[in-house]
Amino acid sequence: MRRFGSCVALILALGFTAACGDNGAVPMPDAGTEPPPDSGIDEDGCRILALGQRDFQMNLFFQLLGVRFPVAQNLEGTRDDVLHVELWDSTTPDLPPLTTGTFDLATETDLATCQHCVWVDVDTIDDGFVDTIYFATQGSITVDSVTDPLDAVFAAHTSRVVLRRATVDENGHSTLVPNGDCVSVSGISFDTHPTPGQACESAVDCGNALLEICDPSNNKCGNFECNFDNPCPGANELCLTQYDNLFDGACYTVCNPSAATSGCPGELVCAQRGPDATFGICQYPGEGALDSACVLEDNTTSCEGTNVCSTLSETCTRACSFYAKDPGCTGNTVCSLFGLCEGPSVGLSVGFGQPCGDTATQAQGCASDGDAYRGICQGFDGFPLICQKACMGDQGCATDEFCAPRYSSGVGVCLPIPVCGDGELGEINEVCDDGNTVSGDGCSSDCATVETDALCADASALQLGATTTGNTANGVDGLMSSCQAGLARANLFDVAPPGRGRLRLHLTSPTTQTLSVRTTCTDSSTEVGCRSDFGLPTDQELVLQITDATPAPMSVMVSAMTVLEQGSYSLGAEFVPEQCGDGIIAGREVCDDGNAVGSDGCSADCFTIEYNVHCTQAPVLSTTATNAGTLAGAPALYGASCANDENAALHPTRLYRFTAPAAGNLHLTLQDGTSFAVLSVLDGCGIPSATPELSCRPGFLGGEIDVALTAGQSITAAVVSYRIAQDLGTYTLDATFTPN
Repeated sequence: MRRFGSCVALILALGFTAACGDNGAVPMPDAGTEPPPDSGIDEDGCRILALGQRDFQMNLFFQLLGVRFPVAQNLEGTRDDVLHVELWDSTTPDLPPLTTGTFDLATETDLATCQHCVWVDVDTIDDGFVDTIYFATQGSITVDSVTDPLDAVFAAHTSRVVLRRATVDENGHSTLVPNGDCVSVSGISFDTHPTPGQACESAVDCGNALLEICDPSNNKCGNFECNFDNPCPGANELCLTQYDNLFDGACYTVCNPSAATSGCPGELVCAQRGPDATFGICQYPGEGALDSACVLEDNTTSCEGTNVCSTLSETCTRACSFYAKDPGCTGNTVCSLFGLCEGPSVGLSVGFGQPCGDTATQAQGCASDGDAYRGICQGFDGFPLICQKACMGDQGCATDEFCAPRYSSGVGVCLPIPVCGDGELGEINEVCDDGNTVSGDGCSSDCATVETDALCADASALQLGATTTGNTANGVDGLMSSCQAGLARANLFDVAPPGRGRLRLHLTSPTTQTLSVRTTCTDSSTEVGCRSDFGLPTDQELVLQITDATPAPMSVMVSAMTVLEQGSYSLGAEFVPEQCGDGIIAGREVCDDGNAVGSDGCSADCFTIEYNVHCTQAPVLSTTATNAGTLAGAPALYGASCANDENAALHPTRLYRFTAPAAGNLHLTLQDGTSFAVLSVLDGCGIPSATPELSCRPGFLGGEIDVALTAGQSITAAVVSYRIAQDLGTYTLDATFTPN
C-alpha cells in the first residue's frame, strides 16, 4: 500500500506554531474553487464542493506528494474531509517521470496506481489508511511546472472534475461503488513558486512556506534567516520555524512582557509565548477584541493590546503565568499550560493520577485548582492518558520531585527523585539500579556506572536443544542491542557452539523484545546479529552460520524494546552441525538439497548453487491461469531489494520463466497467502551477481509490477520470502501479457 497517511506528531512548542504537512490545518495561497452561489448541485446531480486554501500534502515519512484542500462541507460523519491533488514521480515503481502537459483523469482509474491523482478523503483520520473516498472519473489536469523527482516548486490547474464514491482495500486499491453518489469542483489552480517581497502576516501567505519565511521585521516574504546550525546574529534574537517541521526559520526579537519597557522596536508589542510571564517575542499588534474569534499568525498577535490568539479556543485571550500561585486569570478562565487564560472547555475535570478518558488528547490540561490546570494528560503510545503534574525545568515540582521531560519543548511531568538501591532505574542520576548499593555486582554503589565485566561474568548458560523462559523486567541495566529503541533491561546468556554448523535462536514474547548476539559480551561493536519488530508481539528467529572448526563462546542478549515492553519471553536454541546432504544449510554450506549428488541444483559438497539447473527446471509463467505455490521447502537462491535485508543473505525463492512472444507489457500481481512475500523481476536467470533486478514489489504493498519487454526477451519472476526463516507460506502470482 503506497498511500501513507499524515504525520501524527504533538508539537508542544509553547506558542511556537508548527503544523504537520498533512493535517490541513495551515492554509496556503491558491484557494480552491467556490461553488455557484445559487446551487449546490451541478448538471450531473453531483454536490459542488467548496474548497479552502491549499496546503502541502506529505506522507508519514514527510515526503512531498502534492497539495491538499480542506472541503468546506461536511460530506458525512463528524471529521473533516480533504481533497488531494497528488503527483507521483518516477521514484514510485512502474511510473514514468513527471512531465508538463495535460492529462485525462478518467484514464487513471485506481488510487494505488494513478500518477495524477485527484481524490477526496472522507472523514480524514491521521492513521495512514483510508477507507471511503471520492475518486476522479471525469476531467483533466494540466501540469504547468514540475520536476522529477517532485520538488517543492510545481504548478498545475484542472478543468471541472467529477469525483465518484469509492472504497479502498487494505492494499490501497480503489473500487467505485455501483450507483454511488458524486461530488465535483469547477476547477483547481495552484502554484508553489516563491513570492519574494509579497506582503504577509505568516509564512503560509507566501507562495511557498517550505522555501521562504514571512520576515518578522517588515511582514514581507523572503529568504530563511536562520537554522539550528546558523543562529540569529543578534544577541537578543531567537530563531523560530514558521511552517511544518522545517529546520530553517526567521529571527524574532526576544522581550519581557512583564517589564515596564518591553524593548520592542516601533509599533511592535511584546507577546508572551508560553507559561513564563517573563518570556515573549516582538510582534505586530492585531485588532481582535478580547474573547473574539481569531486566526493565529506568525508575525502578529491577531488581537488588540497585549492579548494573543489561542490555538486551543481560537479566541483572543489574556496571557498568564502558569507556574505562579496566582496566574492572573479572571472570570471563568484558568491558566493553561500554554500560558493563556482559557475557558473550562479546553481542560478536563480529573485529578492527578486519574485516567483522562478516551476523548482526551496528549498534553490536554487537567487537575484545575481554579487558577490553572496544574496537570497534563500524558501517556506513551498504546497506553491510556493519565493526568500528571506538569512542569518545565525547575518550575512546577516539589523539592522531592524532578521534572521528567516528555516533549521537545522541555515540558514534562513531576516524578519522585530516584533512590539508588531501590531496584527501579530512574530517569536522572542513575544508569543502573540492581536493588543495592554495593559495587562489583554489575552496578556501582552510587548507581552511576554499569560494571559490564561483572554482568557478562554472571551470564547464564544457554542450553542447546532446549527452551529457556525469562523476564526482562528482572534483567540488568546498562546493556543495549543495536535494534533496541530505548533504555530497557536485558537478560544475558552464553552459548557455546560445538563446531561448524547452524545456530538457530527463536524468541517469542507477548511484548516487543529484541534478540541479539555478540562475539564479545563487553563490546557492543562485536554484535553479529539483531532482530526486532517495533510495536509488535515478538516472534523472531536469528540464524547464525558458524564456520570455525573450534568456535569461541558467544553472548546472547534478550532485551526489551523500551521499558514499556519489559516482560516475559521464551528463547529456544538449536544447533545443527555442518553435514552436506541433510537438507539443512549449515556452517560453510551455501545450499543443501538433501543429498550429496551434484548436477541437481546443489553441488555434491554443498558449497556451490547450480543456478543453471534451477533456471532450466523453473516452470513457465502462465498468463492464462494463476501461478500458485508455497515458499515452504523452497531453495535459498536470491535476495531482493524490497525484502528484509537479513544481512544480504539468500532467501527461499520460487522461479518462473517467461519469454515475450512479441514486444509488449507483462503485468504481474503477487498476493500473499499465509505469510509475507515479495516479487522480484530478474533480467534473465543465473547467478545473482550477473542477473540484474528489473523491479521489486512486496505483496503487502500491492505486489503489482509492469515490465516493458521486447520480442524474445526472457525474464524471471522470482517469488522471494520477505524474511528468511519466517515467511515460508503460500502465495498466488497472476500474469497477463499485452502486445504493443
